[in-house]
Amino acid sequence: MQLGPRAHAAMAWLHKRLGISHGKIRQAFGELFGISISRSTVARSCHRTAKRCAAAHEQVREDVRGSAQVVPDETGWRVGGAKAWLHEFAGLNEVAYIIDPTRSGKPAEELLGRDWSGQLVHDGWSPYDAFPQAAHQQCTAHLLNRCNEMLETASPGAARFPAAVKDLLQRGLALRDRYRAGEVSQQGLSVMAGRFTGELLWLVGVRKTNADNERFARFLFDHHQSIFNYLRNPGMDATNWRGEQAIRFGVVNRKVWGGNRTWLGAKTQGILMSVMQTCLMRGLSPIRFLIDALTAQQPILLPVAGR
Repeated sequence: MQLGPRAHAAMAWLHKRLGISHGKIRQAFGELFGISISRSTVARSCHRTAKRCAAAHEQVREDVRGSAQVVPDETGWRVGGAKAWLHEFAGLNEVAYIIDPTRSGKPAEELLGRDWSGQLVHDGWSPYDAFPQAAHQQCTAHLLNRCNEMLETASPGAARFPAAVKDLLQRGLALRDRYRAGEVSQQGLSVMAGRFTGELLWLVGVRKTNADNERFARFLFDHHQSIFNYLRNPGMDATNWRGEQAIRFGVVNRKVWGGNRTWLGAKTQGILMSVMQTCLMRGLSPIRFLIDALTAQQPILLPVAGR
């Protein structure tokens, strides 16, 4: 039986977007449409669809490199039963996914380039420090979570430091909200960013007798210039929420069927996830785009965001 572009687009969407396994897709096609297909048919279909989306995928990667802000994140993955990592890089209107054998900074360096100079919002993972020309922002939500975790187990004396850091971080977020409400000028934001940074340096400047406090203080000192960068650069995200949103459905998929069986499947996974998620970010139908890509005479690209 000859399958049409809608069937192939549906298989890619069901497997790579919704996380439904090859076997369940085979069963669904048989029960719902009376179409008999094999698990391998689903796999080959996804590979074919990914090839037709290669140009759009490369465009997504270029758009991420050209984005004023990128929010990366990573999570565990499996390929052929072996440990791997899913890396995502969310721009303002696009996101690229890369599955790599290692949890290293190589995917970020290959995608962005060491000289990338945009705004990089992340969770403090050390490989992201390898971009010296970027304007870094440590995720404030992660820092607040770390403060809360320390406060849960700290003695009254040791709790004073994470409590003071938490208060300082919350004051920074409150100031940002006042700026958005028109109550604070951009110059006022910049001045207060300097004051908050000075207060942070004062907090971390004294050596701590508590090991957890000292470890946290060293991290804050080493990254003090990237704690309040969102105040120096209005519009810059204070947290890595874009990255966490972009990687969430990948985590769900992994829990359902564990990852990919082959590295060819992992490459297909990265291409289709990148294209479909970018479609959603730009208000487009992923299935409609896949159908167009499968039926077009020439490779097609994604419409530019906002057009």
